[in-house]
Amino acid sequence: MSGSRMGAIIMEARLKKGMTEKALAKKVGLAESVIKQIEAGTRIVSDDQSQRILKALGAAGEGVTPMSAEIEAANEGPVQLRPKPRPYIIAAETPEKPLSEPEKQAVVEGANSWLDALGGVLKRVPILGEDGVVIDHRTEPVVSGKIEGGHPDKVTFFRVPDGKLSGFGIRAGDLLLTVPQPTPIDDAIMIVRRGELRQARKVKKLPGGMVMLQTFDREFAAETVSIKEVLFAGRCVRLERML
Repeated sequence: MSGSRMGAIIMEARLKKGMTEKALAKKVGLAESVIKQIEAGTRIVSDDQSQRILKALGAAGEGVTPMSAEIEAANEGPVQLRPKPRPYIIAAETPEKPLSEPEKQAVVEGANSWLDALGGVLKRVPILGEDGVVIDHRTEPVVSGKIEGGHPDKVTFFRVPDGKLSGFGIRAGDLLLTVPQPTPIDDAIMIVRRGELRQARKVKKLPGGMVMLQTFDREFAAETVSIKEVLFAGRCVRLERML
């Protein structure tokens, strides 16, 4: 079963009831686009949201829970680390006629000029590795001055370095679009910093200023630490599958 296991369950239950994405979205108080992204496996859905959707579809009492879906997804075979996203390829360049350095610079400056002209519509969002170094960029649309609710200059992509969240449907090499969030959010996938490295973890808030950082590879695991020991860099709002 793929990383979109929960999305597939929701779609199957919705179709079984003969309900459209729009009708389901209205019933659970979400946008139609959000339901479509969840079913496609490109949006990270919290336990509360998935439980609410399953309940609305009458599937919550059939042994289907977010955790059961995650356990089934974790039973897949090991996933090899995908290669890093390729750098930008200059369309005018061919193996037979490579561009000189001044020509390459001119093309880059021209592309940047177009992006500047479209600054209110498109934004080059950096892709960060676990060490915080920019690997590449992806161009994202800016809607009403925001990218997925975050300031265009503050959002980033995080390239997942390993399979420690594969049970949650997030695999090595995938990109997580992240908006700034300095405090923990319960049941959210967040980017945390402990030391010099960034990590993607599922967060569970606990009493007494504690937080549980969850991973789920072949087995579920959790580490309980003080909130003061962790720097929360952002909340992951969208998954980009890198093939």
